Amino acid sequence: MQVLATDQDIGENGRVTYSIKPGRGKAKKFRIDPDTGVIYAARTFEIDTEYDLLVRAEDHGVPKRSQQARVVVAVVGVPLESENAPVVKTGDQHVEVTESDAPGYLVALIQASDADGEQVWYDIVGGDERHEFYIGRDNGNVLLAKYLDWERQREYNITISISDGVHMVYTQLYVSVIDINDHRPEFTESVYRVDISENIEEGMEVLQLHATDEDEDKKLFYSLHAARDPVSLKLFRVDSVTGSIVMAHRLDRETLAEHVLIVIVKDQGTPAKRNYATVIITVHDHNDHAPEFTTKIVQGKVYETAAVGTQVVQVYAIDRDVGDNAQIAYTIVSGNIGNVFGIDPSMGVISVAKQLDISALSEYMLQVKATDGGKPPLSSQIPVHIMIGMADNAPPRFISDDPAAEIYENQPIGTFVIHLEARSTSSLLFQIIGGNVGDMFFINPSTGVITTKDQLDYEHNKFYNLTVRATNMASASATCSVTINVLDRNDNVPYFEQQVYWGEVSEAAPIGSLVLTLSEALAPNVSGSAITGNHNHLVNASLPLVIRARDDDSGLNALLHYDILDMLPRRYFHIDSSTGAIKTIMFLDHEKIPFFSFHVKVTDLGKPRLTSELTAEVRINITDVNDCAPAFSQSEYNVTLLLPTYANVAVLQVNATDEDSSENSTLRYDIIEGNRDGVFAIDATTGIITTRDVESIGPAYRLAVRVSDGKFAKVAQVHVNVETSENSGLIFQRPTYEGSIMENSTKISTVAVVNVLGSTLNEHIEFAILNPTDMFQIGLTSGAIQTTGRKFDREVRDNYELIVEARSQQPDREKPRVAHVIVNVTILDINDNCPMFVNLPYYAVVSVDDPRGSVITKVHALDLDSFENGEVRYEMKRGHGELFKVDRKTGEVTLKQTLEGHNRDYELLISAYDGGITPCSTDVTVHVKVIDKSMPVFSKQFYSDTVAENIELHSPLSVAIQAESPLGRKLIYSIVKGNEMEEFAVDFNTAI
Repeated sequence: MQVLATDQDIGENGRVTYSIKPGRGKAKKFRIDPDTGVIYAARTFEIDTEYDLLVRAEDHGVPKRSQQARVVVAVVGVPLESENAPVVKTGDQHVEVTESDAPGYLVALIQASDADGEQVWYDIVGGDERHEFYIGRDNGNVLLAKYLDWERQREYNITISISDGVHMVYTQLYVSVIDINDHRPEFTESVYRVDISENIEEGMEVLQLHATDEDEDKKLFYSLHAARDPVSLKLFRVDSVTGSIVMAHRLDRETLAEHVLIVIVKDQGTPAKRNYATVIITVHDHNDHAPEFTTKIVQGKVYETAAVGTQVVQVYAIDRDVGDNAQIAYTIVSGNIGNVFGIDPSMGVISVAKQLDISALSEYMLQVKATDGGKPPLSSQIPVHIMIGMADNAPPRFISDDPAAEIYENQPIGTFVIHLEARSTSSLLFQIIGGNVGDMFFINPSTGVITTKDQLDYEHNKFYNLTVRATNMASASATCSVTINVLDRNDNVPYFEQQVYWGEVSEAAPIGSLVLTLSEALAPNVSGSAITGNHNHLVNASLPLVIRARDDDSGLNALLHYDILDMLPRRYFHIDSSTGAIKTIMFLDHEKIPFFSFHVKVTDLGKPRLTSELTAEVRINITDVNDCAPAFSQSEYNVTLLLPTYANVAVLQVNATDEDSSENSTLRYDIIEGNRDGVFAIDATTGIITTRDVESIGPAYRLAVRVSDGKFAKVAQVHVNVETSENSGLIFQRPTYEGSIMENSTKISTVAVVNVLGSTLNEHIEFAILNPTDMFQIGLTSGAIQTTGRKFDREVRDNYELIVEARSQQPDREKPRVAHVIVNVTILDINDNCPMFVNLPYYAVVSVDDPRGSVITKVHALDLDSFENGEVRYEMKRGHGELFKVDRKTGEVTLKQTLEGHNRDYELLISAYDGGITPCSTDVTVHVKVIDKSMPVFSKQFYSDTVAENIELHSPLSVAIQAESPLGRKLIYSIVKGNEMEEFAVDFNTAI
């Protein structure tokens, strides 16, 4: 069931909350929805019992107001079966409700009957999600529970159920909400602002008003309500339907610059509702007034001797516009002959701009224009009459303000330069008072004629700026500056900046390529010798070789012309006659001409033309490119291989050469054909062919050997004839020989001496090592095997097996007598390696509860030496010997006693010694941390990661810190040190 209470207030003051007042256990059987008032059963009931509840309705105002109602709940039995279902008498209903109907208003009456005479119950089961309707469960009366809002929902389709306890039927109630005029129309803005020009035409739209109304009837009317100045009401009108504000009459900003209007909008409801808005119209100036001068004509007077800047007269105009339209600029438009007057564009002050000359003009009639800043601008003009007067005590006046003269250098003394003239009321005295550097000029004190006093030199001084003073009989004086330019004659020969220029160019460079500069410091010291090697890394491709010379003259006298003197280089190179840049004009060949040396002369273009006294030497290296194929020394090789033989025995060495330089001719040898079963191998660098699989050697081989420089290749044929040696009767004295040598030794020493038996008297026997090595050599006839002075390293190789052959070629035998023996050379170890600790660094974590004898960590070191030199033992060199010890053989670090106090750190210094006669040792530090087992433990002590410079903000790193809590507690991570820049952050939960 549902209780309903209404409150005439609005907002929080009208929001009602329901509650059941506690009683003697009865209230516990029920619960009530605090917002809708629907009472629900909380427990089971007994039939034919009644419950008397006290329900309280309370609003949310301040102070809160409430009312209580008594609710009697009778528990009746529900029939177990029923023959007939309830029948709805009213059927589906359509009703209308206004949004002003108050809660409690009867919306509709639902009526149903039951042929069995049983009690029926009514309930709203759909279409009322906001609980805006209430129905009596026993009488079917549908009431309003809340005010309806047409703007929120206009139609309701409510489903009502009728039940007799067994059967349930449904009926629909359609409710239409009728709108009432409960909303004021609203302008889109409370204040409208618009800027217009004062020249806007009548009837033009100024502003479009907009308003909205949430009611159903949205037809609105606009009108002009009031204005700050009554004049504004006559100048504007409002279209009542569209809300458009238009001009009624022309505006004048100078009369009123701002119009403030109050507009009103109202709807057609009953009663009608209205709203207001303010419209502020700012009128901007239009340039409709020209400047006006305050007088009709302006007159002024100034002395001829007035200094530049002297104010003569001021003109003044006004403009009734504002802003830029009233900003006035003054200009002189005519009459200013010689531009002797200037005017301040903003103040209108006319002043002397140049020295006045009464003899040239005694009066001026200027036309001055005042222009405003409008667009387009307006202007007016005024005549200005200025008279020039002569002062009695006027100083002399030079006729020319800036006299100048030109004179060639090397002219004879006394040559005329310039005549200075000045005007004065009395005779004048001329003097040079400044700028006469070196006392090169003389001025006649009476006539003002300047002549040379010494020979001029253009290269020493190109111009002079003399200061000349003229003084009259009244001791009044004036000065002027005389500029004298010295003209150049071709009296200097050109000269080179340096005597030798180094350059280089590739032999593959196309015709027209520029020769590049090669630093002289990096060039060969031997003059004329070819530059070998690749110097590309020495050349800056942006710096071509340019031959540079200087000439102290100027103009044509300083323009230079370069020429190559030698005939052969002129066939391959061309020098730009004006710039000195050198380029190729023929294809070059490093193999034919690897180096050029020639001379360049330079001549100026003066009259007469002068040539440098010395020539410049140019040395150009032609750099090699790989343009030649390698060539074998023989096209075919023939060799005989005698059996039995051994692996790694040298059969033959092929040899090839390349005309290219060594940088471009790194040769590689390969067997590309004929090597059946891979019997032979060839050293790719030396070209030595050796045996590989001696068990599969056949009777003959025709090997195709290729040599390549990386670009070109050639092939040679190697014929290997395999023969079985006869029993020659030669035999070595021992079946094998043994020898040894200490590693690291560079002393040439004898390892073993081999000798043969069965030789005849005076038989010539030669010995050779068949498997090539640069570590050993054998005496050709003595059989003494010696080291070559190269250092042995046992850790790289500890044994060498040398195959030695004894050969004798007697004149009466077709085949030589041959014998072979193997010499094993062992490299003896010396203690040249110290132990090296592995698995660094060493960190140990010890609990305060660990017992005595516990292994906390293990150190391990390796020694590359052998036997005693490679045996490692461990000792604690420094640390807490009373607490820790290290096992001498295994390196295990154990506790000597239990530790006290967690969060303590220890550092142990452990040494690893080898077993050499003079032991070599290495130290390592072991860090030990004592913890409490209840404390979390990091899985590692050190973490590292590399961060990109442009990594994005908040990007996760690959460092994931891990720790374990022995008691399973939640861990929280944070950065406590080392993050002063606040560049990193750690996730509290994941430590990322």
